[in-house]
Amino acid sequence: MQMNQERLSKLVAVGGVALLLAALPEVAFSQSAFIEPEEGVNIAALGVASAPDYTGSDDNEAVPAILARYNFSGKRYVQLLGPQLSLNVLNDEVWQFGPQVVFRRERSDDVDDEIVAQMQEVDAEVEGGVFAAASWRLSEDRRHRFTARGDVQTGSNGANGTLTVSYFQPLSPTIVMNVGGGLGFSDSEWADTYFGVTGSDVALFPGLGGNSFEPDQSGGLNDYRINFGVIAQLKNQWHLIAGARYQRLLGDIGDSPIVSEQGDKNQWIYGAAVGYVWQ
Repeated sequence: MQMNQERLSKLVAVGGVALLLAALPEVAFSQSAFIEPEEGVNIAALGVASAPDYTGSDDNEAVPAILARYNFSGKRYVQLLGPQLSLNVLNDEVWQFGPQVVFRRERSDDVDDEIVAQMQEVDAEVEGGVFAAASWRLSEDRRHRFTARGDVQTGSNGANGTLTVSYFQPLSPTIVMNVGGGLGFSDSEWADTYFGVTGSDVALFPGLGGNSFEPDQSGGLNDYRINFGVIAQLKNQWHLIAGARYQRLLGDIGDSPIVSEQGDKNQWIYGAAVGYVWQ
């Protein structure tokens, strides 16, 4: 029974942090986080988070936080993490790898900021890519782990990806703490789609002096992020997950008038969810 509780707590711990990260729009949709497969154990979690209206916004909105994963054929799994669907094809204790699909939400006239709401709409799209991850056990406690993950995806609006790490520390038989962080990247096409100001949009930003703004992503770095969370076992398979994440937009992304004039370089997400784990 004790071993089973440790497996359940560990699995929801890693899933919980990933769940909260997934609720942040646009850039963070590709931040799949730190999934650690456990043979024969499945998870479903649902909650609510507060996240920016769009990446770079200074207005937050309530968004759903969703996670589901089904394990099969040893260590392989299929996972739905918010708008991201991933398939791990490796049957390995440490390594995971496979394809993924990301649905990226549109930016339209329903955003709260009255200037950004008048900009040309960015259509929703589906991006395809791959991920690779590894998870190392640090002690006899299965929940005590260090994980790393990288992912990349591309679509008609350009390419983007993330590199992340996370550390999971058990505080008691029923509580796990997580701290982690990472970096976000993109090409110039993707940055220009979501943070550029061109064409008729230039007139909405008088500070540009009539000039367009096109982010230079020659270095590719968009942001850094720090996350932390606590996961508590409530009863049997039920767990309570709570956490927060800070993201700092960098370079031309942060200097875009969409962010510097109408939004904020400092982005926060926080929330809670209830998860159920079963064999």
